[in-house]
Amino acid sequence: MFASAWRKAGFRMVGHLSFRKRYSSRAGYLAGTHEVAYLLAKGHPPRPANPLSDVIDFEYTGNRLHPTQKPVSALRPLVDSFCPPGGIVLDPFCGSGSSLAAAAHSGCDWLGIELEAVHHRTASRRMANTVGNLS
Repeated sequence: MFASAWRKAGFRMVGHLSFRKRYSSRAGYLAGTHEVAYLLAKGHPPRPANPLSDVIDFEYTGNRLHPTQKPVSALRPLVDSFCPPGGIVLDPFCGSGSSLAAAAHSGCDWLGIELEAVHHRTASRRMANTVGNLS
């Protein structure tokens, strides 16, 4: 479903990321110790000179802002590798806005979409503070 929508919008999947956690966020038949994300691109952007690993370890944020919150420090290398100067980072599931904050800190424009009102408010407040502190 998502892949079809991405293609219709002109994007293609160029990578699959696993964010490895040092804690389990759920347990069932398996303990959930990773989260996944897709790297999408429009057109044929250049490949990075030093490709990043598709497995990213990160320090636990305490998930104070969102249940799957990532630290900005884990996302900045992605932005720095894949978003050209003056480019735009699009996160259609932006949650608490960590990817948007990473984009702002890297000097990129950003656009976030969040369906849940409470998380939209969190991301909006966070980005207002982030942009205000960068000025």
